[in-house]
Amino acid sequence: MPKKIRTERVAAALNNLSNWRGKAKSQGATHLFPMLALIERGAGNPPGQATILNETPHEFEFWDKYFRLDDGNEAKPYFNPVTLRRAEAGFPHSNSATIRKNTFAGKWNAASRRTTDDGEEWKLADNYADIFRDKVLTKGTDVARAPTLDIAMLFFRDSEFPDDADARALEAAFRGAFPQRDEDYEKLFVFHPEDPDKIFADAAEPQDYQGAILSVLVDDVKSSAALPEPEPEPFVMDLDDPILVQVQKLLGLGTSGIILTGVPGTGKSYYAKRIGKHLVKDPEQDIFRVQFHPSYGYEDFVEGYRPDETSQSGFRVVDKTFLLACERARRLEEEKGFVVLIVDEINRGDPARIFGELLTYIERAYREEKFRLPFSQKPFSVPENLVMIGTMNPYDRSVAQVDAAFVRRFDHIEVSPSREVAESLLEKGGGFTQDQISDIGAWFDAAQRLVPFGIGHSFFAEVKSVDHLKLVWQYRMRPAAVHAVELNDGAMGNLTASFEALVRRLEGVADDA
Repeated sequence: MPKKIRTERVAAALNNLSNWRGKAKSQGATHLFPMLALIERGAGNPPGQATILNETPHEFEFWDKYFRLDDGNEAKPYFNPVTLRRAEAGFPHSNSATIRKNTFAGKWNAASRRTTDDGEEWKLADNYADIFRDKVLTKGTDVARAPTLDIAMLFFRDSEFPDDADARALEAAFRGAFPQRDEDYEKLFVFHPEDPDKIFADAAEPQDYQGAILSVLVDDVKSSAALPEPEPEPFVMDLDDPILVQVQKLLGLGTSGIILTGVPGTGKSYYAKRIGKHLVKDPEQDIFRVQFHPSYGYEDFVEGYRPDETSQSGFRVVDKTFLLACERARRLEEEKGFVVLIVDEINRGDPARIFGELLTYIERAYREEKFRLPFSQKPFSVPENLVMIGTMNPYDRSVAQVDAAFVRRFDHIEVSPSREVAESLLEKGGGFTQDQISDIGAWFDAAQRLVPFGIGHSFFAEVKSVDHLKLVWQYRMRPAAVHAVELNDGAMGNLTASFEALVRRLEGVADDA
């Protein structure tokens, strides 16, 4: 039974080409397909062979054949597989042909051209592969050869292959359509074998290649309308949730306040918000939220002066978040309702400066005990039904050690990186098999041993594919790990290598490639 390339593998090919561009020289990488248009016409086997390549019809035929989308967008009917952008109708002329003439031939001398009666005659320089390797593929000491399989996935996405086809069949198709000397091919392209089942599906199965391509292309986002909607939080919190159980145990014991501690990405703020919603009757009115930072002070948190033209001094004392939360709690005393005050990054501020005398009166033993506020001089007490929930990264080395008097006034719940939560988030994303989820979970466990204090599980929220996972790694997880590992280059190298090996397994690439 004949086979065709899987839709998801075509999408992955586009993402992989974009990643390749990041490893090669970014501008130079755009010359790959203009060069291949010339090679397809027979210019590369051997180099120096005269080849006719006219903008019309040949350049347009190349782009129409491989990179045209039929979705009704006549203004931008093409896509650029290197930049992941839509391309205008004149792109084969204005970009592809132009950069080959001006740069590939004109500046790099990788080819020569002349006008003949038959049109534009092109000849590749005998050392064109060396020039391309130097101008495009070499960055510092690294050489990023172009991925043969990913290019072939795009070129032959509509083709049928025999039942016994494997990754080598795609490489053979590419080399047959774009003939080059072996030594030139080896200089420019790299082949990694892959599991055929990850590449091919039965030809009878429908494959939406255009939809896959469109899902990867990057829109020119200029409006918030293009931003994805955040997933709504579950309305009801599971009563068996272990963090909620611990919070309610402490409430029953009598707590002055609770701090959720843990490394970034473990869902501390998420938990604080969810628990707050669970404890109160009206989340809109009964939850107050602030975030501490080094310049935050008592006048921001408790009470402070604000300009007032009607006052003799020109200022008046105003209540700030803490007092407003306490006032709301007073109104709910008769009905025994809670008010929750959430303080994110509670250790990033100076507790003595922010809390002042409240460091004493937030304690359970001193709740309801009267004292005078220093600015307004009005009598005040902290109500019993005010619940304080803070979040803290205790491993943040940019923050001085937290005051011991402050620490002892709060109960601390550790929110640790959880493989179980990571796997449940991946399962919810719906883009991985159970075996893949287990593989990612095992890598997550191993990562905890490589990164001091670990990596949080919430990085896996809304990850729906291997390509999503690679983006999250590149732009979120890896920077967080680099910050944690700091000068331990060996650990960071090991972590990076282990992630790359994970991706190869998920994509079905042979690990000895």
